[in-house]
Amino acid sequence: MAPPELTPWLRPGSNGSWTLADAHPERPDRRLELINALTATLGNGDRHPALRALFREERERLRRKVRDAEVVGRLRDSLRSLKQKLYPYQREAVERFLADGRLLLADDMGLGKTAQAISCCHALWYGGRVRRGLLLVPAALKPQWLREWQLFTDAPAALVEGNPEDRRKAFESTRRGFLIANYEQLVRDLEVMHAWKPDLVVLDEAQRMKNWATKTAASVKKLDPPYRLVLTGTPMENRIDELASIVEWVDDHALEPKWRLLPWHTQPVDGKGEIGGARNLETLRCRLRSCMVRRLRKEVLSQLPSRTDTRVPVEMTVEQMSEHAELDTPILILISISKRRPLTHAEFLKLMMLLTMQRIISNGLAQLRFKEVWPQISGITRPTESILKGLASPKLLELRGILQQLVVEQNRKVVIFSQWRRMLKLAHWATRDILADSGIRAVFFTGEEGQKRRTQNIVDLHDDPAVRVLFASDAGGVGLNLQRAASACVNLELPWNPAVLEQRIGRIYRLGQKRPIDVYNLVSEQGIESRISDLVGNKRAFFNGLFDGTSDDVAFERSGSFLTRIEKIVTPAVTPKLPPRAEPPEEQDPENEREIERVIEASDESQDAKEEPVGAPSSDEIRKLFSSVAVRRTDRGGLVIEAPPEAASTLAAVFQGFAQLLQAAAGKPS
Repeated sequence: MAPPELTPWLRPGSNGSWTLADAHPERPDRRLELINALTATLGNGDRHPALRALFREERERLRRKVRDAEVVGRLRDSLRSLKQKLYPYQREAVERFLADGRLLLADDMGLGKTAQAISCCHALWYGGRVRRGLLLVPAALKPQWLREWQLFTDAPAALVEGNPEDRRKAFESTRRGFLIANYEQLVRDLEVMHAWKPDLVVLDEAQRMKNWATKTAASVKKLDPPYRLVLTGTPMENRIDELASIVEWVDDHALEPKWRLLPWHTQPVDGKGEIGGARNLETLRCRLRSCMVRRLRKEVLSQLPSRTDTRVPVEMTVEQMSEHAELDTPILILISISKRRPLTHAEFLKLMMLLTMQRIISNGLAQLRFKEVWPQISGITRPTESILKGLASPKLLELRGILQQLVVEQNRKVVIFSQWRRMLKLAHWATRDILADSGIRAVFFTGEEGQKRRTQNIVDLHDDPAVRVLFASDAGGVGLNLQRAASACVNLELPWNPAVLEQRIGRIYRLGQKRPIDVYNLVSEQGIESRISDLVGNKRAFFNGLFDGTSDDVAFERSGSFLTRIEKIVTPAVTPKLPPRAEPPEEQDPENEREIERVIEASDESQDAKEEPVGAPSSDEIRKLFSSVAVRRTDRGGLVIEAPPEAASTLAAVFQGFAQLLQAAAGKPS
């Protein structure tokens, strides 16, 4: 029941509640006058203490907002110095945050929440409102945030890395500027961060705060900056209290009292604890309107660019990093040898095998040990999070989240590419329950399906509304026209050659595509993949500069031959000891370099279902080689194998490969 003295300002609702006749949500000055009037009406007694406390905090919030309104114009002007131009819907959210100082930005996937957050930081920095800002993000996303930051602004920013002492020094030495830290560091370094007193805190992937009981949520809520920006594409999945936990730090009164949330907004099943649905959602939306902005992709479709490329950083597990690191030293030994003389064919094949192993490890240990793992998991129809984490293949978990948003929530059709059929099988297994729950099917286009089956799968992708996912190897990267079916593609890993990458994307990004498309590249940040991403980017920069640009030159971060580039992407902790040099240094043979490039390109253009090692001779080539071999018996009963010079080195590599396989089968080191 509403206090009688306040009824002149209230009106009864249809469900027995009372609401303000006019709350002036868009006019902070008028709303402040209203709050002052309501407070005065209550007088100085002890009645309605909760209401008095609510009015008091709202009055302080509105005073701050009215005061800040005087500088909002200057903050908006600061956006003009951004390096990148914002789209209208993005600028709208940024200006909303600059006016309010606190915001939950819950835009749909692919709408640029990171760009909007950086733009907010830029405006507050150059507008003189913020001296220190703290960005809390998942550990794997820190390098991505720094890259995006440098694309948008010149405001000072740095990553917080290292041991506890290094992290403490990073905060103590940064009197002005922005620091990018991860949530695990927040829990460990809360006192240091609290003493740093940031004026602004940005939380990325804020669904980590869904559970009030977690140390992360408790640590975040101990930070008390005047400016607070929270980013999440999934503010609520299944529980109202998850949403309340996120909102609480932005506006601790928006969803008060919390004890009423469940009985008021949920529908129990048969009066029991199980939740069967939600209700009174218009009231919930109204209460969130003051602190949350959420736009769906379909609402801003006309503003989106024709193509958006998103690098999705994926954090490798400890097991992955250990296996990956073991290959660094033998790779560097071969690179070091190549500086002194051209690699033999056998050495080059071994180098390519090692590099390919690192790429497979970056995809996940489930792919590396597919023959052992697949029989154990293939019968599991609904893999749990713990099962998926146990596979040391975090890309599978990341893909589940991407498909949930793109395919289930946005109702889009997606093409998922991988060089390896095994990775595609794992990806399908890991996501099929999400798809099946929504009546969605996936189909394949790889070298394993027959021509008739592949043709039918493409027809289904175009014509069957239930078929929304195509898993394709690079066999599907050439000659397919999918622009009228799909509007997004996911690359589970990046090929060496940017032309192969563009062939993949070109299946949906071509003449006849009438919708903006999204490209998501999954990149394991701590390994070879991250540096391949830079390598591919530099090659694309050359292509664009030559064919699409107007300038006379293109600057590269990396250059040189393939082996030189490999040297730069392999960064072992220690330099290995090399055998003594027996021959003088030699220049790499240009023809040898061209052969290397051809092998690299061929290795990315196609992989058959057996997934032979990169650079290995085909079965036809092997037959041709052995047809030129002469075998004769010696007088003592032995055998002599003779081969022409042009086949000798390749045959030697084949025999060495056989020897390595036999040694591995016998359990002996190679």
